[in-house]
Amino acid sequence: MNHTEQVSEPAHLRLQSIFGYSSFRANQEEIVQAILAGRDIFAVMPTGGGKSLCYQLPASMLPGTCLVVSPLISLMKDQVDAANAFGMKAALLNSSLSTKKQHEVLARLQDGAYDLLYLSPERLATAGFFERLRQAPLSFIAVDEAHCISEWGHDFRPDYLALANLKQELPGVPITAFTATATQRVQEDIIRRLALSRPLMTRASFDRPNLFYQIQLRDQVNNQIETVVRDHADEAGIIYRLSRADVEKTAVWLQKKGIRALPYHAGLDKQTRSHNQEAFNRDEVQVVVATVAFGMGIDKSNVRFVIHGDLPKSMEGYYQETGRAGRDGEPALCLLLYSRGDYFRLRPFIDQLPDERERQAGLAQLSRMMALAEQPVCRRRALLHYFDEEYSLDNCGACDVCVHGVQKIDATTEAQMVMSAIYRSGQRFGAGHIVDIVYGAKTARISALGHDQLKTYGVGRDRGKRFWRQFIDGMLSQRLLTSEGDPFPMLQITAAGEEVLFGRTGFISHQMLEDTSGKAERPLYDEPLFALLKTLRRDMATEAGVPPYVLFSDKSLHQMSSLFPQTPEALLAISGVGQMKLERYGTPFLEAIANYLAANPEVCPPQAEKRGAPVTTPAVARKQTGGQTLEETLRLAQTGQSIEEIAAARELKPSTIAAHIGELLQQGKELDVDHYVDPAVRSEMTELFRVHGLFRLKPIVDGMEGRAGYEEAHIVRGFLMSQGWKIEMADNGASSTESGGL
Repeated sequence: MNHTEQVSEPAHLRLQSIFGYSSFRANQEEIVQAILAGRDIFAVMPTGGGKSLCYQLPASMLPGTCLVVSPLISLMKDQVDAANAFGMKAALLNSSLSTKKQHEVLARLQDGAYDLLYLSPERLATAGFFERLRQAPLSFIAVDEAHCISEWGHDFRPDYLALANLKQELPGVPITAFTATATQRVQEDIIRRLALSRPLMTRASFDRPNLFYQIQLRDQVNNQIETVVRDHADEAGIIYRLSRADVEKTAVWLQKKGIRALPYHAGLDKQTRSHNQEAFNRDEVQVVVATVAFGMGIDKSNVRFVIHGDLPKSMEGYYQETGRAGRDGEPALCLLLYSRGDYFRLRPFIDQLPDERERQAGLAQLSRMMALAEQPVCRRRALLHYFDEEYSLDNCGACDVCVHGVQKIDATTEAQMVMSAIYRSGQRFGAGHIVDIVYGAKTARISALGHDQLKTYGVGRDRGKRFWRQFIDGMLSQRLLTSEGDPFPMLQITAAGEEVLFGRTGFISHQMLEDTSGKAERPLYDEPLFALLKTLRRDMATEAGVPPYVLFSDKSLHQMSSLFPQTPEALLAISGVGQMKLERYGTPFLEAIANYLAANPEVCPPQAEKRGAPVTTPAVARKQTGGQTLEETLRLAQTGQSIEEIAAARELKPSTIAAHIGELLQQGKELDVDHYVDPAVRSEMTELFRVHGLFRLKPIVDGMEGRAGYEEAHIVRGFLMSQGWKIEMADNGASSTESGGL
């Protein structure tokens, strides 16, 4: 088949009309054009790099069906829902379907009814299945997670070996192979096993510029995790822990702190795992706490943070797991919490491997992962270097080392204190005991061994035990010490350490400067509107029976909350909004934006302000939310009813009524603000508004730390504006000025 002759519409036009994107990402257009030309493809594209579009777009343009082979059965339904949301004809074929439904799908496949059909590799090994496929009009085959076919891959799966028969059983059908990670050896193995014929070879950059990489020593791990989760309130995140027990402990900790979190590990029954994963996909919970068994079946685009509470076993695993953050291209945080002890917790798993080559490779991987955690060099550069990609910039601007910097300190004296304690105690003890000696701890073991009589006992009492533990980790990473022995590693002084101990050379300690943010940078958008649109998206997705991100990504909602589109044409200009999504979902979002602007006339879109363009509200919105609706709220408020009572009477949300009250106060209506907001809360919020200005409510709500929310903030802002406070737009946002007193 000459694929190119079958295509009547240019790819870039279909990209805009179906997917809502104005341009291709790197490498996408080259792959799409090669598929349209009927070529075999081998593509290495990082997680979040847009590989699904590479086969979905040509599948929508070519006659026949694209078979997508994927091991991710739990993900197939979401992928099908997403494709159908774009207006494509997609289905799945796996063991989750009844026998009758499977026969229906196969019949429709042979009729050419699908653009895309997702199936598992096991299906290809079913007797007689290739014969059924030969009767179907196939456009091409997309093999996802292609590294699974290689025994040298990090996730080899024997059931993938059935794919080696594709070329023989389906001659003339082009094959495209995609993987997120592949060394040169794995790449050659995949091409050989799939018998790809002169394939287009593409290796996209592994750099994910929107991810902020941060690494910290682990100390009170659940407290550290909770802090980050609270910094990302109402944002989705994945937390990885090493063991099932750790998963359960962290999940319970977060639940007790009022955070919506669920566990996921192999010890849970299949139904519970499926329920918890589905709840996370549909934004019913904020956080999933999981072992590395979780994630392969996740296509959730709005994960804003990934936390590793323990050291991963390999750089590839770390890259894959952090890659589940920020798939929509928006900023996301990747935080790794580690301890030197993680090395010894992971070592037994590697030692149990039966093959000596596998053990040596596993140890090398673990050592490289430990080096990434301990060495204060650009995290992005180190990660890309592992994948044979050199990073050219001196400062990536998106990792803790580059943003916060490294401090070099002459720590020769401290190093000599530690090594003296190791030397005088016979080099027979672990780091914990050496810390007790240097710190001067009064323990039974110290006394029994007579180590409280050593000359170095207590020489470091002016520093905390945590300092000395971290300091020893630094000495280990710089090879002044080794830690050997099983099951209880003992600290021993290296030749380089002896040079420092006996004063022949000095020791410079590299210490990370304190990171106080714990957040990735976020774009400017109207946060209350974004929260409103997220709620609308969730409600509509629940009604449609699909995950929220299938409707619109966070990136799309951020742009809506920044650009305030008020016409179908303006909504089509938003990234990720194509013609089909506009027709299916656009009207409720346009109405929500118009209603929000009508209820909050003081909100001025920053982009419109900079262009000098007026903000207009459609007549339909003015009719629904202006004039009469405010008067009805005013009438009920003047009878002394509470916000909840008014909301119930009007069948509106309390947040909407609170926005009305704020609007009425701003207009100078005679309402008692203290009836709706406690005077102490109003006073505290006033000070926060004085600092942050009137334009954005989130800093005010955050500053109240749970003592008050957006309802009170709307009302207090309206009251302050009635007293003469004004909003003034600035290039970086907004500020407030007072032209009247309180």
